[in-house]
Amino acid sequence: MVNLSRTTRLGMAGVAVLAGLAVVAPTAAQAGSTGNRPLPVTEKAAESEHAHVDAAPVALAGYTGPSALKIVRYNKLYKTKPIPASRCKEVNVSMRTTAGVQQYVNQLYKCMYAAWKPILAQAGAKSTAGPKLHVTTAQRANTPCGVISLTRAFYCENNIYFPAQVVVNFWKTASPTYARVYATNTMAHEYGHHIQEATGIMDASWWRQRAMKTNTQKLEESRRRELQASCLGSAYIGANRRFYPMTGALYNEWRWLVTHSGDVKGYPRDHGSFANHGWWSEHGFFATSSTTTAARCNTYESAPSRVS
Repeated sequence: MVNLSRTTRLGMAGVAVLAGLAVVAPTAAQAGSTGNRPLPVTEKAAESEHAHVDAAPVALAGYTGPSALKIVRYNKLYKTKPIPASRCKEVNVSMRTTAGVQQYVNQLYKCMYAAWKPILAQAGAKSTAGPKLHVTTAQRANTPCGVISLTRAFYCENNIYFPAQVVVNFWKTASPTYARVYATNTMAHEYGHHIQEATGIMDASWWRQRAMKTNTQKLEESRRRELQASCLGSAYIGANRRFYPMTGALYNEWRWLVTHSGDVKGYPRDHGSFANHGWWSEHGFFATSSTTTAARCNTYESAPSRVS
């Protein structure tokens, strides 16, 4: 669930053509399984990307420490009304083929756009338009953030790159139920990054990450950004669960997925522990009709232990 912002791309300008510098790689192939459920592959930015983020100029986009903090911690997004149910229903289609994944994910996109558009308007977002969705079988893509390896879904500057083959493989080798949950949760997370982008949180957070002095601080900032995207995505799933049921076997698979997603030992801790990823996902999902707001997903006000 990797994302890069405009400022990240600017910081990498001139080096993207070199091998490895613009590649986003998975943290591990598969770290284990439970029954027929493969452990989801989490992502990290390549080591060279981290290096260029660290070395990038901090005086980008006119931010200051206080102004960037204000955007991420006190954003108008957190004062919006409860996220409405999109009332969309799940498409009954086999995702054994790319065409099936395309149909399924396109419906998810329409559902999420319908639910999030009024929230973005309330938040005074720079735009309420949805991101551009790319459901693809390509292994690599030329994006505004450079040439990206599409081993997992990726967000970059109002674009969601969704590799269909991942879901096809899960449908065939894990189970259709798991594939449906994975596709839904992944799209919700990536759309969460779009909400961050539209409200200014994404760029302000990247600026903060670059301005921080230690790698420990930078990784914590990354975790706050990623865990927030997961919480926002789960808030949508929870708000719409009467119409797009996430109950029974689907809910069990979803809960397993969100509590087994995050950082993998041996790689930079930039997405959050399994426990915290599960906590933030369920925190968003289980909001009531009166509290299903983005305020529940304000990771920037949380103690370091909750975003570890």
